[in-house]
Amino acid sequence: MIKEFVKDKGSSSWGFHKFVNRDFLLNESNGLLINNKLTIFCEAEISELRSENHDNSETSINITIPQSKLVSNYCNMFESSLFTDCIIRVEGTEIKAHKAVLAAQSSVFYEVFCNSKEEAQTDVVEIKDFRSEVVREMLRYIYTENVSNIQNIAGDVLAIADRYKLDRLKAISERSLCYSLDIMNVCERFALSEKYSTGTLQECCQELILDNAAWLAKTKEWKKFVLVRPLLLESLFLKSLNTSSTGNI
Repeated sequence: MIKEFVKDKGSSSWGFHKFVNRDFLLNESNGLLINNKLTIFCEAEISELRSENHDNSETSINITIPQSKLVSNYCNMFESSLFTDCIIRVEGTEIKAHKAVLAAQSSVFYEVFCNSKEEAQTDVVEIKDFRSEVVREMLRYIYTENVSNIQNIAGDVLAIADRYKLDRLKAISERSLCYSLDIMNVCERFALSEKYSTGTLQECCQELILDNAAWLAKTKEWKKFVLVRPLLLESLFLKSLNTSSTGNI
């Protein structure tokens, strides 16, 4: 008994719904059941379906993907105070924000909203150690991961980024401080590098100080600096030894 399986036009299946009648199968004269066992021998052929004339490469499909609006949407959400559920209070100013956004970006805010019963009930977070423009710039970064015009407040942004564990914002601030480093602010920024553990800024300060040591040693800022920053002075000494030994090789 041989039958060829073909695709059923009425469905997606191949073959026969009724391959053999039960009576035909049980009829001993047909010899299909030997010792009450049915043996079926099948030959299967697998064919690869190809679309010879169909080109679905990236170059053949002309669909323009619109630019993502995620950042601009979050920026608008921050500026418009739409659906806010908490308040950041600083210097008598209230800035409306969203707990979910703050908690997602900063583990410190996450802990504040999860563990602080008082602040969780009032939905108000007091920030006392920073100016409002610094807090607003941090919030803008939290919503958009972008900053603008932080050159004049980079030191404060570095501090608040460290406080709220915003590592990328901290790195952006450190880079800004390195770019604008000069003789007049090197002592202040050298101190910042120690306080907030910013290795690149510290190295830049060390190099600038060593290159201008003769001039700096005569300034009042340097004389005050060496009295209160002994560890940084030690790091300078070690840096100078390393520079000298490298130069002698």
